[in-house]
Amino acid sequence: MKVIFPFNRDLNPLVSLLISGLRDAGCFVDQGTMMFWDRTLFDYDIVHIQWPETLFDWRIPTEIELILLRQRLQEIRQRAKIIYTVHNRESHHANSESAAILKELYTLVEQECDVMVHLGEASKAEYQNRPEFTRQQHVMIPIPVYDALYSQFLSVTPKEAKGRLGVPQNKKIVLAFGNFRYEQEKQLVLSAVSALKKRHFCLVAPKWYKAHEYFFSFIYPMLSLRSARKYFWAWRNGLKLGVKKTMSDEEVALYFTAADVVFIQRVDELNSGNIPMAFLFRKTVLGPDQGNIGQWLRLTGNPVFDPVDNFSLQSALENALKLSDTDKGEENYTFAMTHWLTKKICMEHEILYKSVFNDIKIQ
Repeated sequence: MKVIFPFNRDLNPLVSLLISGLRDAGCFVDQGTMMFWDRTLFDYDIVHIQWPETLFDWRIPTEIELILLRQRLQEIRQRAKIIYTVHNRESHHANSESAAILKELYTLVEQECDVMVHLGEASKAEYQNRPEFTRQQHVMIPIPVYDALYSQFLSVTPKEAKGRLGVPQNKKIVLAFGNFRYEQEKQLVLSAVSALKKRHFCLVAPKWYKAHEYFFSFIYPMLSLRSARKYFWAWRNGLKLGVKKTMSDEEVALYFTAADVVFIQRVDELNSGNIPMAFLFRKTVLGPDQGNIGQWLRLTGNPVFDPVDNFSLQSALENALKLSDTDKGEENYTFAMTHWLTKKICMEHEILYKSVFNDIKIQ
């Protein structure tokens, strides 16, 4: 049995961890788009697509390329099984010009795959109840806890991490990690800060700004002035906002170690890898009661909120801050180590591949 992940550049460590774990378990795994597209090179039994954009190396395809992709997927299905992991409902890279074509791309992959892997029961239920996806097999395999990547940094203490990052030692640290994709996500964080109106915590968002919003520009001085005013307002109100674009694994680990609470700022999203990350670092988590995010947080007793209800958000944040003084972080860590270990998740993928290869359906 031979498996291929058709991608060249991984913008997320998840796939690298899966490939490494599967290879360690003795599974034959390749990666790359050339072997996917070239008929003379294709010799695989399983094609596992993670994000549809990877088939075009993260660039926007043309209409002609989508026609060719449909033909290629239909050819592949005659000799191999296509598995697709549902990370999100639509592309995070879409803008007003590319939204329609990227929506076509996602729909095409969803229609032509044989198996949909869901990262939680919420999206599994959502998709398998849609009439256009009754042909596909639906399986739930969660995100791994990233232990294979970040366990080496777990010995760093919160005090040391706070010192190295320059965040207050005497305040609770609420971490909103990851890129802010939409303005609604920023508004959610600002609402959280405004709701409490207290200075006993510091909200840290290391990827809040894009570079052009942060640095002084002689070409656009007024833009820089507005940014400076925003930054001063944020500082006055207990926010530590950054412009980080890329981070080393160690730097990522420092932010999660320094945090007391991890705030999932996503709106209308299915998943967040920040949940297993926070659990690995023994943190309390709060997030929107939506998709798999809400499902996992409710299942593990972490606070959830309605993103359009400020009172709900305030209550969840206050609850999370209180829980950070209890054993909640340890409970989260124990849950993750029991259910989300990278080795276990890789084994679940291998079982899936073998069952699909042998035409055996699993639940």
